Amino acid sequence: MKKNILLSVMLMLSAVTFAQQQLATLNHNNDITVYYGADALVSAHNAAEAGDIITLSSGVFNATDINKAVTIRGAGAWADTTGGNTVIRSGFSISAGGDDVHHLTLEGIYFLGGITVYNTNNPQFIKCYIHSMGIYWNNYFPSQYFNNATFINCIIANWCNHNVTSNAEGTQFINSVVIESDCNHYRSDTYINCVLKKNPHNISSHLLQNCVLYWDYADSVAPANNSTTSFNCLYVQMNASDSSADELFSPIVGHTLWTVRGMSNVFQSFNGSTEGDDFRLLDNVANTYLGTDGTQIGIYGGTMPFDPHVTSPLIRRITVAPRSNANGQLPVDIEVTNE
Repeated sequence: MKKNILLSVMLMLSAVTFAQQQLATLNHNNDITVYYGADALVSAHNAAEAGDIITLSSGVFNATDINKAVTIRGAGAWADTTGGNTVIRSGFSISAGGDDVHHLTLEGIYFLGGITVYNTNNPQFIKCYIHSMGIYWNNYFPSQYFNNATFINCIIANWCNHNVTSNAEGTQFINSVVIESDCNHYRSDTYINCVLKKNPHNISSHLLQNCVLYWDYADSVAPANNSTTSFNCLYVQMNASDSSADELFSPIVGHTLWTVRGMSNVFQSFNGSTEGDDFRLLDNVANTYLGTDGTQIGIYGGTMPFDPHVTSPLIRRITVAPRSNANGQLPVDIEVTNE
């Protein structure tokens, strides 16, 4: 059951005039500091230390390079989940370090710009929309790393791992969507209950389990040195009338594989090129092609079915009085929601 908690906060501020706006809270050792405006995330991150929690209201925030192992929680990546989503408006870089005690966690945020990642251990991305994310290192930068990243219930419009060293390992995508992958992959990634577009020459040493993989033969070349292993996956040729791509995935070591031609024969509405958040399978597909655990393949099966709603307490509404009262106090109402 959803519970709403209404907090009335009297802030000792001079008289100002502004209505409902962006807000960030910083939890450092259970001490809460509040920041306002489009730069609220920037201010909260500047003041944060590893292990701190930053909570963002709905609204559009300016980006900041993230170089601390903190937790940043938004109100949701999709506007229809909470009545308003949390948006980071521009691109930034992540170099958060991280260890077994503290690691970067980003949850419930719509990232409108590109993200460049490096020098980060054990990051988690949960229920986020990511416009693009890139890992572009090579042997000229052997000290850079991006290890053991986990994406859960995320939609990534463009993913590029162009790393050719061993310093970027262990990425897992769980019940997530990768709409486009536009560069070669030189290391192992794990995809469980995912929907993803992969050109055959971009697959190398990956593990695919309970996934729906789609591709267009026109974008593909014959695979080489392909050691990807697949369990209970459905391969969809986007062009239903083109049978020329049927052999392209033959080098994959597969266990219980299926092939279907035509996106409309698999998905209720997804056509392979949009960035929508509805990737539901047709009923007959969901009931016919089952994963290794007996549930449907794709993002709505498995142990963590896709759900855009954030589960942590979130700031749903902030209303600031247009002027201070007679005592010089500025009344602020903050509605915090547990779902």
